[in-house]
Amino acid sequence: MNFEAVFRTPTTWISVLGRFAVHLFEGHVTLADMDQMQVVGERWRVQHPEKRVEIGVIFPSEARMTHEERVRMARLIKVGEAQRAASATVILAQGLMASMQRSMLTGMLMIAPPPHPSKVFGSVPDALAWLGPHVETLCGPALKLEELERALTAHIAQFQARNAGRIASADPPRT
Repeated sequence: MNFEAVFRTPTTWISVLGRFAVHLFEGHVTLADMDQMQVVGERWRVQHPEKRVEIGVIFPSEARMTHEERVRMARLIKVGEAQRAASATVILAQGLMASMQRSMLTGMLMIAPPPHPSKVFGSVPDALAWLGPHVETLCGPALKLEELERALTAHIAQFQARNAGRIASADPPRT
C-alpha cells in the first residue's frame, strides 16, 4: 500500500491513497509553487471528483510566509473545500510558538469554519485517530486504519529523507 504522488517540490508533497490525501510541507512554499499546486490540483480534482479525507502535516522550519503568501495559501485551501469530507492539520513544531500557531489556527477554524469537520493537532497519530471514523465512513472496509497508519508513517519518512541526497550532492536546498 503506497501513496501516489500528485504534486512534488523540494518543500511540498501532495499524495493520495484511494480517497485519503496527505499534504506534507517543510520550508518555504513560494507563490509560484502555490500557482502550480492549484493547476495540478484542479486537473486532479476533475479526474477524481469524489470526496476525500485529508491530512496536512507541517514540519518545523525557519520559513515564514509573507502576507501575500498567507492570503494565497488560504485561497488555495478554499478551492478544494467542497471535496473534503474531513481534514486535520498537524503542526509538528514544539514549544510556545508552535502552541500559539495551533491555537491561532484552531481559532480561525472557529471563526470561519469550513463546511466539513476540521481540527488542528500536534501529532500525526492524534490526527489519524480523530480522522479514523471519517476514513472508515468514506473509504469503507477496504482501507484499514492500521494499514493507513503504516503507509502514512512510511510516506512521511520518505518525505523527511528527501533532502539527504540533495545535501550529499551539494545541490543546495530551495528556500
